[in-house]
Amino acid sequence: MANFKDIMAMCLDGASYAVISAALGCSNRDIAKAKSLIADLAITKESFAQLDPGFFDRHFSDHRGARRERYDQPDFEKIAKRLANNKHLTRHKLWMDYIATPATQGESKYQYSQFCERLRDYIRTTGMTSVIEHDPGQELYVDWAGDKVSIIDQATDTVGMRASIFVAICPYSSLLFVTATANERMDNWIACHVKALEYLGKRPGIIVPDNAPTATYRPVKSKAARRIQQRYADFADYYDILIVPARPAKPRDKSAVERAVQLVYTRILGYFDGVTFYSLDELNEAVAERLDDINMHMPRPDGLTRRELFDADEAPMMRDLPDTPFAEVSWRHVKVDRNWHICCDYQYYSVPFQYIGKTLRARLTNSLVSIFDGDELIAEHSRMHGFKYRYSTDPAHTPDKEITGVKPLTRDELSTRASSFGPATMKVIAMILERNAKAVPRGLHMARNVLVKLGNKHNKTTLEPACQQVLDHNLAPNMQVIARIQSDIARNDRTFDNTSAAPTDQAAHSRTVDITAIPDAVYLRPASHYDTPKKTPKKKED
Repeated sequence: MANFKDIMAMCLDGASYAVISAALGCSNRDIAKAKSLIADLAITKESFAQLDPGFFDRHFSDHRGARRERYDQPDFEKIAKRLANNKHLTRHKLWMDYIATPATQGESKYQYSQFCERLRDYIRTTGMTSVIEHDPGQELYVDWAGDKVSIIDQATDTVGMRASIFVAICPYSSLLFVTATANERMDNWIACHVKALEYLGKRPGIIVPDNAPTATYRPVKSKAARRIQQRYADFADYYDILIVPARPAKPRDKSAVERAVQLVYTRILGYFDGVTFYSLDELNEAVAERLDDINMHMPRPDGLTRRELFDADEAPMMRDLPDTPFAEVSWRHVKVDRNWHICCDYQYYSVPFQYIGKTLRARLTNSLVSIFDGDELIAEHSRMHGFKYRYSTDPAHTPDKEITGVKPLTRDELSTRASSFGPATMKVIAMILERNAKAVPRGLHMARNVLVKLGNKHNKTTLEPACQQVLDHNLAPNMQVIARIQSDIARNDRTFDNTSAAPTDQAAHSRTVDITAIPDAVYLRPASHYDTPKKTPKKKED
C-alpha cells in the first residue's frame, strides 16, 4: 500500500505529480486521492503535523485487516502439538474439530485448504517440521561432510593431513554430533558411530547413512541394489540397531543430515577462519566447544535448545547402551626394533628393551594397542592416529646408559652408511633429517628406510643416481620420489631427465623403420594379400 502520509506531505509542499510519483513510486490515482482529501478537509502544513497515525488508517485503509478479523483464528500452537504427539492424526480431523467449535458472532471458519496452508506456515516458522515428520528417539542420520580441515605438521610447517568431518543428527530434536578423523576408512567410520552413541548416552532404533563406501556397496556393479558392509553390520548387530541406507537420488531421505552438514559449515568450520590446527586432538577440542554452543545454548524457533528437546522427548524413547562399547580387534605379529619399539600402522610403540629382536603379538583396537609375549601382557599404549611415524615411549622401557649391547639408531650412523653410496645420497639423507629436525625419531626412521629399502642389493646401483636427480631438479627428498626415479632408471637404463625427454622439433615425433633390417625368419604378407578379390561371373550352362 502507498505511503499516503508522505504523499500528502509532498502535496502540501507543492510537488508535481511526476516528482511525487518518481520519489515515492506511487500511482497518479494515489496522488489524486491524497490531494482530494487535503481539499475536502482543508488540511494545511500546520494541521498536517498534528494528525495522529490513526487518521491515515481510517481514510486510506485497504480493508485487508477487516477481512482477516472476520475469520475465527485457530489455536495453531495447540493443533501443532497434537499433530506432533499423534502420528496417526490427520489434518482433516484437525480441521473438522476446528469447524465444530462455535465461532464468534460475525466471524467465519477457514475452508480446509486455507486451514492447511496456515497450519503449514505456522509449523515452518516455529521450526516444528522435524518434530512432526519424525518420531522421537527413532532415527539417527549420519554422513561425512564434503569439506575437510587442514592440519599443519609442525615438523615441516606444511599441511600434513586433511581431516574428515563426521556428522550425526537426531532429526526430531536436531541434536547434533560432530567429530574429526584422520580419514574415512571403515575403522574410523565405526569409531565415529561409537562416539556418537556415547555422546547421546542412548541408542536409537534406526541409523540412516548416506551411500558412502564405508556403509554400503554394490554386489553387482551393473545393478543399483546395494548391501551393507559386513563390518558395519557387525557394529549394528552389537547395538541391536537397524541400518536403513538412504535411497540413491532421493534427497528427501537424507534432508536432515544435509541440513546438519550445512550447519557444521556455517556454525563450526566458519568460526575457524584464521585458526591453525597442529593436531587432530586440537581440532576436535575446538569442534567440541562449538558443538556445545549449538546444542546447549542456540535456541530453536520454539524457544527450546536441542539438548533440552532431546532430553525431554527423545531420550526416554531410546534404549540404554551396553555396558561395554563396541570395539573392533585385530592382531599383528611384530618384531621389536633395535630402538625397543614395534611398528603398527606407521606408528611406533615402546616395549621393555629386553625384548629387542623378538617377535611379539600386538592387539589393536581403535583406542588401545596391547603388546603380548605369548599370553603375557608386557606393554600397553593409547593408539595414535593422524601423522605417521610418531613414537609413544614409556620411560620405564628405556635401557640404562650403563647397559651394553643396546645401541639406538643415530644420525652419525646413517651418515656413515649413506657415504657408502655416494655424496648425493649423503646430501639427501641430511636433507631428510633437517626437514624433520622438530621430530627427530621420524626423521631417523625415514632416512633409514631410504637406505635400507631403496638401497638394498637390487637397487643399490640406482640409489646414488636417483638422489643426484633429486638434487639436480630440486625434488622432494622422500621415499616415494626416489623410488619412482629408481624405477625409471631401471626400466630405461638411464638417468631421469625432464629436459631431455621433451622433443625439440617435429622430427622428434617421427620414426623411420628400415624394413631391410627385419630378419629373414619373419614372414610378411605382400600388399596384394589385402586386395578385395573380384568376383568372376559364372558361365551359363548350355
